[in-house]
Amino acid sequence: MARIYVALDIEATGMDPERDEIIEVAAIKFRDEQVLERFETLVQPRRPVPLSVSSLTGLTMRDLRRAPIFTQVAPRLRQFVRNHPIVGQSPEYDLQMLAAHGLELRNPVYDTFRLATILLPDLPAYSLASIAARLGISVAQQHRAMADVETTMAVFLGLCDLLREYDLETLRRLADYTAQAGLPESDVFEAVYRELAEQGIGQLGGVLAERLRSAVPGVHHAAELVFLLPRERPSRLEPTGRMPQLDTEWIGHLYGQAGIFAQTLPGYEHRPGQILMAQAVARTFNEGGQLLVEAGTGTGKSLAYLLPAVLHAVERGETVVVSTDTLALQDQLFAKDLPLLRRALETAAEQDPRLARAAQFRATVLKGRSNYLCLRRWFLRQREPFQSRAEALLAAKITAWLPQTETGDRAELHLTSEEQAAWAQVAESEGACLPHRCLFNRRNQCFLYRARATAESAHIVIVNHALLLSDLLAESRVLPPYRHLIIDEAHHLVDEATQQFGFQVAQEDVRELVRRVLGLDHLGRFAGALGELWSALAALPDATARGLARELGEKLTEWWPRVEALHQQAEGLFLLLGNIVQHHPAENGGYDRQVRITESVRHETTWGAVEEVGQTLTTHLRSVYSALHWASARVDELPEAVRDEVSELVTELDVLERRARELHDRLQEVLFAPRAERVYWLTWRAQPPHLSLNMAPLEVASLLNELLFSRLETCVLTSATLTVDRSFAYIREQLGLADTDELVVDSPFDYASSTLLCLAEDIAEPGEPGYQRQVNETLLGLLRATRGRALVLFTSHSALQAAYRAIKRPLEQEGILVLGQRIDGSPRQLVERLKARPETVVLGTNAVWEGVDVPGEALSVLVIAKLPFAVPSDPVFAARCEAYDDPFHEYAVPQAVLRFKQGFGRLIRSTRDYGVCVVLDRRVVTRRYGQSFVQSLPPCTIRRTTTAQIPRLAQEWLVRQQDRLAASTTGGKGGQSNGSAGS
Repeated sequence: MARIYVALDIEATGMDPERDEIIEVAAIKFRDEQVLERFETLVQPRRPVPLSVSSLTGLTMRDLRRAPIFTQVAPRLRQFVRNHPIVGQSPEYDLQMLAAHGLELRNPVYDTFRLATILLPDLPAYSLASIAARLGISVAQQHRAMADVETTMAVFLGLCDLLREYDLETLRRLADYTAQAGLPESDVFEAVYRELAEQGIGQLGGVLAERLRSAVPGVHHAAELVFLLPRERPSRLEPTGRMPQLDTEWIGHLYGQAGIFAQTLPGYEHRPGQILMAQAVARTFNEGGQLLVEAGTGTGKSLAYLLPAVLHAVERGETVVVSTDTLALQDQLFAKDLPLLRRALETAAEQDPRLARAAQFRATVLKGRSNYLCLRRWFLRQREPFQSRAEALLAAKITAWLPQTETGDRAELHLTSEEQAAWAQVAESEGACLPHRCLFNRRNQCFLYRARATAESAHIVIVNHALLLSDLLAESRVLPPYRHLIIDEAHHLVDEATQQFGFQVAQEDVRELVRRVLGLDHLGRFAGALGELWSALAALPDATARGLARELGEKLTEWWPRVEALHQQAEGLFLLLGNIVQHHPAENGGYDRQVRITESVRHETTWGAVEEVGQTLTTHLRSVYSALHWASARVDELPEAVRDEVSELVTELDVLERRARELHDRLQEVLFAPRAERVYWLTWRAQPPHLSLNMAPLEVASLLNELLFSRLETCVLTSATLTVDRSFAYIREQLGLADTDELVVDSPFDYASSTLLCLAEDIAEPGEPGYQRQVNETLLGLLRATRGRALVLFTSHSALQAAYRAIKRPLEQEGILVLGQRIDGSPRQLVERLKARPETVVLGTNAVWEGVDVPGEALSVLVIAKLPFAVPSDPVFAARCEAYDDPFHEYAVPQAVLRFKQGFGRLIRSTRDYGVCVVLDRRVVTRRYGQSFVQSLPPCTIRRTTTAQIPRLAQEWLVRQQDRLAASTTGGKGGQSNGSAGS
């Protein structure tokens, strides 16, 4: 690659090219690894440099006062760049900023971010520093132009080196797919392809291709198919025949001050609550039944259930399934807690044969179907033209990823929202999976069933709630047989069951079905599964195949108008449904809307038109699935050799028939035969555009009992938030649990000494005039007094945005950075910035109410702006309220209390943490139900006070806590996190 490139980077006062200004420019001209020339200058802006920028770059107005203005810099930079290709990390921003300042560069532009998302698919983040670290490139400085340019150049060269490890066929297809996606980086793939071709390198892929073609008949893409070589299945877990009882006293000793964890983990804290929970879990394994455990923050609940689970599973040769709601906890269990447990068992193996056996436990993570690439669908998809840029780019990412992946797991890829949507076309799905007919499954090449086979051999199988519940309804189960289940984050089980036991019919579902069944290509030839089957049969030498091709061709001419009519009727139906949504104003003031389909809606004039179009649509769906069934049945009559040639296409016909029947049945139910025990609604989303019909069960308790709990021998349900007023009554009723053992394990943290809870008595109630203004004013005073170090929780984005606009400028003028969710970044990004710079305030909504873990003084203040009640107009919430005599107190309040407890749990994350929690909703004081919120929290120091007094009280409390810790130790705040003993 002897071409000359220019690596370019700028720093600016913000991200808006129309308002913000350039403050630094740097560039390096290079050929291969040789630096030819450098360009670097500061630039004097006309407006002050914001605090957020100074905190990142270190540049202030004092540094920039004597610098040239950009009009003086531009001619020199243009002369430096000339017509050479520009290399940058997300360079569109840099080029837009330059163009807004009068320097428009039309050079080819290559983005290291885009290249890295293709070539390094498993990075957790794609910042320049993250990519560099993965490539082994040291980064001395960040967020200064020249330092970033030097790193960008090194990263680009490193990514080109990675490309040279691919064979020529893969490089050719990468160049082709990225070109179809409209990416200029296709030039880079093409350049490396030509370089290796000229040198005679990269031919190994051709040898491998021939081996794989013989190993996998019928598959003609082979450059990246090393994973397709047949594999042996692992042996299933077999019962040992031993039925020992777990010794609860001995298990308690294992967690004690002389136990296996104390011997292994530096700084391990002996926690009586953890021992109580572990012994209760062990008794449940011994006796069977159900156990509810609320384990306060810092209990170490994951290790409290994992050790008894491992001991039971290994001794008996049985699988224990552990289900979580979040990916973060799933990752923690598999990547941190289980390895820690294994290390502790191995260290103590000589002390007891039970521990030696337990140390050999096998564990795996099993995800839902849609997380795995379906090889059958992937290869079929390659035969069709791409319908969008996202599809082409996804194909490039998969092509580069397949030689590397062992799992086929989507989580290993960095996908945009559009690419996520395209992934659905090649992912495993219940409706698209016929394992008994699948060539890849028979050879143990299917990623999903390889994962399932691994799970069948494991003692501990970690899943999420979505898979746990969806698998209960699946015809072909993903999970191996199990009788013992631990449900962590159990407070989410009802919501997930509501989603999994319901369904959705979206406008794009019907469009996708039509596209896959039968269409016309750009030459007017039949396409889709039926069109491909016709072409494949016509190309075979067998007379019976060609005879069926002629018959099928006549049928396609007959069916084509019906498929077209199906498409048109579906578009008409969703147009009518969209009109219904538009005539029901959004009650939350947002752009997204939900309209419950009640009897009153069904009696509206428009609904009559919906039923009329829906009747025609369902008739056409019956025609489509009948046609698919006819074609599949006729192929089954052909000789075996012919059937083998078109087996993948016939599998696709069967999948599409099942999908057409499913859409028909769901539309029939929603439009014409609604069931009393279900709720139906319309969802309309503006960005990206989405309209769907939805169903959810009115209650999930009976379904959970029938499909899950009644089939189990042991079930442990745990969370930090299960009780309301220290009672499990609400969660028991929601889950349909009757005869359960219960245990509340209080947090080991000393909340009375460490935590001040301020309840504002004089603030207006939410919805009253002046409420938002008082919230803003209180936040300004409080956050000035504490110098940030805060997380502010809102229940809506509109309230968050109002506060953001009011407090950002005045606080940042005083050196306190204000960051808003969906404004300044994702929750993870904002939390990382809070950790790095404590004089920061993060404003967040739903995603931040739980899962945020910031031990130490960076998070010393938590503000709950409003009690987290559900939106009254939410269709499921509204429908469920109708089942209660007193829905507010029996349903709405307990639900909000659990959410409130989750939010409160963000504040204290370790034994040395301290902080202030401020509640800016006076209903917690003035309403009778307010006591349920306060009494459900750990015993804090509580002050009912005015908003004017809150800043002083908070400041004094934090200073007093700092003094207390300084007197007791020289170490400061933020000591051992609860994660050391299991979350």
